[in-house]
Amino acid sequence: MSSGVMRPLVNSAETALSAAAYAFWPWSGALHTPNLHIALLFAALACIVRPTSGALWLCAGLALLARQTRASRAFHIMLTALAIGMAALAAMLGIDYLGYRRWVFPPYQFYQFNVHEGLATWFGESHPLYHLYVSMPILFTSMLPFVLHGVYVAARHRAASCEPAAVALGASILFSLVGHMEYRFLYPLLPIGFVYAAVSISSLTSKAAGSAKHPQKPASLPASRAWSAKRISAMLLVTNVAPALYLNLVHQRGVVDVMGYLRQGALSGTVQSVGFLMPCHSTPFYSHLHVNIPMWFLSCEPPLVKSDLESHYWEADDFEQRPAEFIHGIFETADAPKRAPRSKPSHLVLYDCMARRIHSTLSELSYRECGRFFNTHFSGDSRRKGDVVVYCQA
Repeated sequence: MSSGVMRPLVNSAETALSAAAYAFWPWSGALHTPNLHIALLFAALACIVRPTSGALWLCAGLALLARQTRASRAFHIMLTALAIGMAALAAMLGIDYLGYRRWVFPPYQFYQFNVHEGLATWFGESHPLYHLYVSMPILFTSMLPFVLHGVYVAARHRAASCEPAAVALGASILFSLVGHMEYRFLYPLLPIGFVYAAVSISSLTSKAAGSAKHPQKPASLPASRAWSAKRISAMLLVTNVAPALYLNLVHQRGVVDVMGYLRQGALSGTVQSVGFLMPCHSTPFYSHLHVNIPMWFLSCEPPLVKSDLESHYWEADDFEQRPAEFIHGIFETADAPKRAPRSKPSHLVLYDCMARRIHSTLSELSYRECGRFFNTHFSGDSRRKGDVVVYCQA
């Protein structure tokens, strides 16, 4: 979760609320004192923050109802969930009304855009098994073998309830039914995985068999085969902390460093306006600049109806295909039918891979390189390779 900033920030909040709900949820064989009301309250808040949490809590609710032997108890659970859900819905509508100054229902818009129109694929279409071979390894990294072993230990030795694992599996399947997937969508499953990793590590490092007082505790490995807790901890620290430091302090740092450079220039008056000739949303925006100067970036708004999916125009793609013509079009042609003409900014920001393609064009427009910032040693996106380069008007 070290990357839980910027776009995944809302997913991190969703995960924190989900973890709180897990702590009070009445799992089968739970050793703690559950409180369904508190659990549903946190779950409702998670759904307000991100409506897709509903898929996770649908699975948890169905698992809970399936365990009930009395219809009256099941009815009480559904009634409680309905009451808390309606209260949360009313709160969400009120908050959105304060923000939009009109009544809106974001979950419906989410469904309309992502499910009914299927426009989520505009942001990239994923393989149905994406969460299995991409999301899980990214989220759990070197802890993934311990998570899987912990589920096995829980099922084999009844060391813990398997219900959370079943809920996580069901939610993963539901999340895999949409065309566009990202690993951050599975953030709420992290607390569940960590619990099973703890079960695994506990069983591997224990040297004494479970006693009669704790029949739920699995028989551990013999002392000669027991793993060292220090070794496991060291391995997890090295394989998680080192990559986290690199990914947060080194990898793709140029897109943030350049904003500090622009901010200082804006405060001193040398940077008067900025244009970002990059794939849209490559850098932070006013959240890092904190100075009211004109800025723009290449548009990439998705279409609003599925019928426009193939023919929809977006500037970022046009620029990538014909960068020189695009620049002349937006800066010099006042009647371009699709592009919105813009005044020449005092500074342009772009990736080095694109700067090499249009250096002569920028020189013709009286731009020269005035700043360069290391960004990354590697990139999976060919459009984002190399340093972040700043050009300013000569």
